[in-house]
Amino acid sequence: MIRELIITFDYHSGKTVKKLRKLELGKKETTDKEKIQQLKNEIQILQQDYESKLKPVVLEIAFNIESQMQNMSDDEIFEKFQIKNVDSTIIGDCVYHICQKLERQPSHKVILEMMPEKFRPD
Repeated sequence: MIRELIITFDYHSGKTVKKLRKLELGKKETTDKEKIQQLKNEIQILQQDYESKLKPVVLEIAFNIESQMQNMSDDEIFEKFQIKNVDSTIIGDCVYHICQKLERQPSHKVILEMMPEKFRPD
């Protein structure tokens, strides 16, 4: 299910990612300060739009992981993930690593800011 969420999000955000790349390339290729500032503003707006669309996907992944972990014993979690003494604060990091499979990978900070407090590492 998590894989399908990532694939679907990548598909639906494809136009935004393509436009962001084009704007970022244009920013690198120009020397006009006014044009650079205009491109930065456009990039920021598109990036915020991308992140706002990503947030529900990230939350769904996080709660899905939490649900799976609640149904597993400590031994099962260790066997599957090679991690001991797991609690919900590791979920934010798990979601970050999953999101690295996206065409446009969000930063660790961005992902953690999307997480409820209980999923953030200390």
